[in-house]
Amino acid sequence: MTKAKIDRIFKDLFLVTLVPPIEGFDDFIGVWIKKGTPSYLIDVGPTSSADQLENALKTLDVNLPDFIFLTHIHLDHAGGIGHISDLFPKTPVICHKSAIPHLEDPAKLWEGSLKTLGERAKAYGPVKPVLKSLLVDAETFSSKEVIPIITPGHAPHHVSFITKQCLFAGETCGVHLRFSSNKEYRRPATPPRFFLETSLKSLDLLIEKEPEKICFGHFGIEGNAVKYLLEHKDQLVLWKDIIKDEMKNVENKSFSDGCLNRLLKEDPKMAFFDLLDEGKKEREKGFIINSIKGFQGYLEQISDNP
Repeated sequence: MTKAKIDRIFKDLFLVTLVPPIEGFDDFIGVWIKKGTPSYLIDVGPTSSADQLENALKTLDVNLPDFIFLTHIHLDHAGGIGHISDLFPKTPVICHKSAIPHLEDPAKLWEGSLKTLGERAKAYGPVKPVLKSLLVDAETFSSKEVIPIITPGHAPHHVSFITKQCLFAGETCGVHLRFSSNKEYRRPATPPRFFLETSLKSLDLLIEKEPEKICFGHFGIEGNAVKYLLEHKDQLVLWKDIIKDEMKNVENKSFSDGCLNRLLKEDPKMAFFDLLDEGKKEREKGFIINSIKGFQGYLEQISDNP
């Protein structure tokens, strides 16, 4: 059985890397576990790696977390919540209020995921329901230790969580991979339906909080969180400009490839794309194309409604 990788970040904060049965996804899905008082999880990963997370929790001697926080309910972040919640039937699950009905009865969530993700959804695995009594609207949640910030953009049901030390950003700040001290790769995560102004507003909300460190859902932790948030705003605007320029070719079969090639060439945050192995390149190309579609839909909408 595949084992999760566990990295100690601080004395009581751990990053657990889950490995779903998908090529190129072995360093992509991160779950954050905080021990001590309070103890909590940030996201849980998909169902197919729930046993890995369960074993990691046992290894870390986390027997009864105080909270489970979900940044959003895409399968790679929350698909395994039913399984994990069954392990801790007294632990509240804090999420966006619009996510609650889908976690209580995940039939539509699963159906939509199958339609959108196809074979990848099957590899992530189906979602088990969570007891309604455990589901808590993030806007009503109150804690001195963990503050939810509603941050739609990547998904309409996205929530970020801020603590004294860290911003747990989910995918509000896109996807980040570090290769070495001076080499990193970053890209937006803007699947349809995407609204640029909404995403920029969410980033501004987080910048106002002046977080110290940023913990990405994909992947890892970095200092100077505000710098990353500001740079991501610039990156979103750059993508908008490039894709808008390419919209003149939108009727051509090469539109998506044209956007992809220009983004890889002109976005400095993606300059180290070629350092990825072939499996990860294919993973990233698929996500980039989907993010292009998000911008395409946004640009078409504002063109129809000037």
